[in-house]
Amino acid sequence: MYKTGLLILTRPFPVLKSAVQSVLEEAATVVSNTLYVHIQPSSSSQSFKIQNVPCSKDFRFLMTQLYSSSASLCSNLDVRIILNHVTNLQVERNLKFDFKRPCDIVLIDNQFIANAFQNKSESFASLMKDGLKGPAEIHTLSIPADRQTSMIEDDKVESFDNIVLGGTFDRLHAGHKIMLSEGCFLAERQITVGVTDENMNQKKTLCELITPTEKRIEGVVDFLQDIKPCIEHKVVAINDMFGPTISDPDLQFIVVSEETKRGGEIVNEERQKKGFSVLKQHVIELVVDSCHNQYEEEKISSSSSRKRLLGTVINPIKPNKNIPGSPYVIGLTGGIASGKSALCGRLEKLGAGIVDCDKLGHEVYLKGTPCYNTLVEQFGDEIVGKNGEIQRRVLGSIVFSNPEKLQLLNRIVWPEIGKLAEDKIKKHAENGKDIVVLEAALLLDAGWNNLVHEIWTSVAVKRMMDRNNMTEEEANKRLKSQLSNKERVRSSNVVLCTLWEYEYTQTQVEKAWSLLQKRLLERNSEHSKY
Repeated sequence: MYKTGLLILTRPFPVLKSAVQSVLEEAATVVSNTLYVHIQPSSSSQSFKIQNVPCSKDFRFLMTQLYSSSASLCSNLDVRIILNHVTNLQVERNLKFDFKRPCDIVLIDNQFIANAFQNKSESFASLMKDGLKGPAEIHTLSIPADRQTSMIEDDKVESFDNIVLGGTFDRLHAGHKIMLSEGCFLAERQITVGVTDENMNQKKTLCELITPTEKRIEGVVDFLQDIKPCIEHKVVAINDMFGPTISDPDLQFIVVSEETKRGGEIVNEERQKKGFSVLKQHVIELVVDSCHNQYEEEKISSSSSRKRLLGTVINPIKPNKNIPGSPYVIGLTGGIASGKSALCGRLEKLGAGIVDCDKLGHEVYLKGTPCYNTLVEQFGDEIVGKNGEIQRRVLGSIVFSNPEKLQLLNRIVWPEIGKLAEDKIKKHAENGKDIVVLEAALLLDAGWNNLVHEIWTSVAVKRMMDRNNMTEEEANKRLKSQLSNKERVRSSNVVLCTLWEYEYTQTQVEKAWSLLQKRLLERNSEHSKY
């Protein structure tokens, strides 16, 4: 297998359209990571030269077909269709291949041209500039001989100097690539892309797993520079649905999806109010996800991609050399009422030992313990009830409205809970448990992550007021005193979510457990070598 390949398609459009499936399937057998695609239809059967290609319905159709088919036929490949030579202008451009990821292999649909390339003809060498990683292999595709088929009538598509579009662009998928490529396909001078910032993403499914804005912008820029470096790319963060569309009068055309078509109309209403020209628009059809399950969207979407991350390792696991290798300890954290206890119940049924830090917290408050005496000394007798025990709700009302007192409470209580947790983990080991789950909402806040090998987080958000009988003010104070889900996820190795049906949560847990078993098997295998 080769990491990066260049696929050159030279047959007439009708032939290429009918061969998309076989071409992608064959490419997937030899390329593992990135597949660049150059479409030069109806080239001479004896030679190859990169030439300008006009914007046409045929080209657009094939481009869309390649991206949408790649999602189901070769989802492991990062397909990128080169558009540097696509223009309606009579201009001279640098038409050499110059990729960010040097190619290891060239795949081509014409045996004569493949033979010329194989002989390292001057024309081939001049095309590649720095596009090849050393001497590349040449692979001829198995495409049937050309046959007479009709082209699309009235094929020409109008192009524009300045194109604009917007989106979340979280983990670029085929739908994103079609939209960005449509913009580049039509753009002669500049493409402007608005990337939603974190505030605009709060209501999206599993927003905690959305890649940071700057990373998403980097991904869009990288893609645009790869497919059409000859035009200007302006990629900016946006905090509303309009972005640059209502501040840049020079924009001419907007690319929208079926879901955002109405948004494009609203943009034009605002532009008219400012005296700007109305943007023409092209609507991208949603791409069907042939691999979706009952809990995912029917279209290819970032939401489904994020759901597929649940239960998998999303951040590298760093070895914790400060604790014994066995038992293997999972720190399970999450906000109040996020479903941690339910997840622990499922993991316990799979064989894990459970340590509940909330219960340990109750133990350190009990009368007669060193922690009890220190708390009464620091916070006064008012926190003691008629039964002589500390009233946690009274103590909570004091500390959650006073940051200094909250810090004092934490300095007293957290170390004691940590000691009890270590004792419980040791007892589970003595009872033969290989895996122990340490459940703690404050795992990261309290520094108990130094007691675990991996951190798992539950990100479901439920109404604390209902579950804990709190007022809205009390709930808000409690939430503000804790890390946000975003902060937890950044420090987590695995993320789970209990928002959906029982069966879906169980599927996540079983996936996480199965992958954990595989990691432990690999770890033990590595250790046995020494």
